Amino acid sequence: MAEFEVAIIGSGPAGYVGAIHAAQKGLKTCLIEKGDALGGTCLNVGCIPSKALLHASEIISALEEEGSDWGISAKGMDVNFSKMMHKKQEIIDKLTGGIDYLMKKNKVEKIIGTATFLDAKTLQVGDRVVKAERFIIATGSAPIELPFLPFDEKRILSSTGALSLTSIPKKLIVVGGGVIGLELGSFYKRLGTKVEVVEFLEKIIPEYDEDVSSVYQRILERQGIAFHLGAKVTGGEVHSKGMKVTASTKEGEKTFDADHVLVCIGRKPYAEGLGLDKAGVKVSDRGFVEVDGNFRTSVDSIFAVGDVIGGAMLAHKGSHEAICAIDHFLGKKTKMNYAAVPGVIYSSPEVASVGALEKDLKEKGVSYKVVKFPFTANSRYVAIGGKDPCFVKYLVCKETNKLFGASIIGPHAGELIGEPTLAISCGLTLDKLAHTIHAHPTFSEALHEAALGGISSFLHM
Repeated sequence: MAEFEVAIIGSGPAGYVGAIHAAQKGLKTCLIEKGDALGGTCLNVGCIPSKALLHASEIISALEEEGSDWGISAKGMDVNFSKMMHKKQEIIDKLTGGIDYLMKKNKVEKIIGTATFLDAKTLQVGDRVVKAERFIIATGSAPIELPFLPFDEKRILSSTGALSLTSIPKKLIVVGGGVIGLELGSFYKRLGTKVEVVEFLEKIIPEYDEDVSSVYQRILERQGIAFHLGAKVTGGEVHSKGMKVTASTKEGEKTFDADHVLVCIGRKPYAEGLGLDKAGVKVSDRGFVEVDGNFRTSVDSIFAVGDVIGGAMLAHKGSHEAICAIDHFLGKKTKMNYAAVPGVIYSSPEVASVGALEKDLKEKGVSYKVVKFPFTANSRYVAIGGKDPCFVKYLVCKETNKLFGASIIGPHAGELIGEPTLAISCGLTLDKLAHTIHAHPTFSEALHEAALGGISSFLHM
């Protein structure tokens, strides 16, 4: 007889949220984690520590860049880097401890150890054999390394190493112009590091709208980050004083010297040691676990969610996939709406997006209209001294006035994206958004103005 009704492997956001949801629905549940602390990459070496450090660096940049405009002198500021890192760890410990508490509160059994399938109904976890009616694989992902730049987390850094340095680098080369590299690059730039980004493509953040990408790059350049686009890193060498990186560019081969190189070229599914072949679980050519619309693998008793199945590698996506999978066990028809999964870049300004991109609509021949409203016409933005060319952009169906997609580059974009996400999820029209009263003065009024502009005309522009 099975020991558990549900056994979840991996305690990141997908895993621990799934465990809580399953337990709250009355299923006897265990959560298996190979590391010492719950929370996975997100809480321990990803989302949470990076956001904590970004917040700390924003305090510095706000004083240095904006203080003089407000009559505030920030001369002689001292950055105690070790204390900053200690504070980051305090936050991690508090949140991972909170997950431990939630496991106990919801009567989820925590099992520490590396899980390996013996068969489709049995796991080996250390010295313990775990039997369950159903398993959920939520083991997440790991950074991809370049073969000629293997991570040593001293000179050649993954995002994990970049969050654990003991001193502020004088110069940092970031390989990859995606979300993680730009967030971490922004953090170190604000601390005084010279940051250069080397990107293979001709633009940064390719998963965002074209005009968002171009405006974002100009803003980051104004902040002091240098970009080398269309540049392929071809080699690297560690020496006594740091790193030397070579790249092939349109102008020929270039050499970059730095204290460290941060490689952020994507992430790969993590299923090391799981023994998926013994269980009969099929994986794709790229190593992702293959699932159907209810997150069931090729084996009836085994499900998978989160980064390990591919798609957007976002904590909130994985969490909701876990909820959908659990609901499926219980006979509920909860489905994922992938058109309503927002993405956020937590730099300054923030960038957020949800739904379709303009290039996708063009490729599909969909009839749509574009509505853009600048934050420079938003009173709250003006009141805080905002100067960057930030904006809200809606992509709207011409026939129905429903929202296809939304992009925001501006203050608190990660919070503001919730409204257009709800609109897409519920199939709301711009009329509904335009007739929703937004508090004044708030950044959210930019969303209201964009909706007004889409159905008639802007009020404040």
